[in-house]
Amino acid sequence: MKKTARFFCALLVFVLVTGLTTCSGGSTPQAPSGTAESSSNAEPVRRPPSVPEVVRISAGPLNAYQNVKYNAIADFVGKAYPGYYSFAIEASTGSAENARRLANNDTHFGTMGMDMTLKCYEATDEFQGLPAGQITHVATHSGTGATVHVIASLRSDIESIPDLRGKRFAVTAGMMAGYLDDVLFAYDMTQSDLRSVTNLGHNDLCNALQDGTIDAFLYATPAPATNFTDLDISTGFKLIDIGQDAIDRLKQAKPWYHMVEIPGGTYSKVVNDVITFAQYTVLCARADVPEQTVYDLVKTMMENAEGLEAIHSNAAGTSPERGVLGALIPYHPGAERYYREVGVLK
Repeated sequence: MKKTARFFCALLVFVLVTGLTTCSGGSTPQAPSGTAESSSNAEPVRRPPSVPEVVRISAGPLNAYQNVKYNAIADFVGKAYPGYYSFAIEASTGSAENARRLANNDTHFGTMGMDMTLKCYEATDEFQGLPAGQITHVATHSGTGATVHVIASLRSDIESIPDLRGKRFAVTAGMMAGYLDDVLFAYDMTQSDLRSVTNLGHNDLCNALQDGTIDAFLYATPAPATNFTDLDISTGFKLIDIGQDAIDRLKQAKPWYHMVEIPGGTYSKVVNDVITFAQYTVLCARADVPEQTVYDLVKTMMENAEGLEAIHSNAAGTSPERGVLGALIPYHPGAERYYREVGVLK
């Protein structure tokens, strides 16, 4: 009897267990969705490094558009990847210096004009003697790009580019001096046609015009520029029209330029529309910057387009489609990976 009772007890347990398994569908319990155990192909969870990766971006003059923009991007990346990166947004004189810093391995990223990317990548002109192929394309910036402003004192008789003959002029060394050469080229002029050309920093240009030590200056930046808005409010200035014919001639020689119209009222005391030119600016990175670093930065930039526009109106139009516009040099693998993911590169 005891053996029979034990047999029926075992049989009953078997039936109960079998029934429970059948009711549950007979499946093995699964790990929660989104965990590494849920799929053998799942990527490992990223964790911040013990020490954040230092990322240096050379982004032009302090408080100028690109410097403001990349400080904002650094904040967005910090929020998206807390503990991963420590950004240093470094001031510079602009495009040429940023390119030299990249070529000399003094920074990781740099903003520059589209033509400068090719010179730096090919190690031509001022980059002769440096290794070629050190920089890569990350993103073409939104907006008009660095728009050439030729600004003259209200006290002067300057109304056109030919009127600059015999005048005291100022320009920032590097890329800005190159823009001056191009403006004068369009009118068969050179710097020797000017009375003097003084090299001044971005902030010093406005001060010198106010002090009367120069008659005019050139600087390329998206309009409206904060420094020029302040100058407009305090003393006013003339914004010199370069002219469609001159720009057409310039574009034939240097096709990376495009015409830009600065509408009247952009600066309160400049009531007329002004025709000038610009070239797109781009973000470049050294080829040896880690792929994941560039991917994270580009992805964050594109996904925070509205936030960037709220910080500066010239960020309007930030998009993956714009990011690949006009690239003259190879993409960084991290940037290429992102652009392929979103479908703007095939």
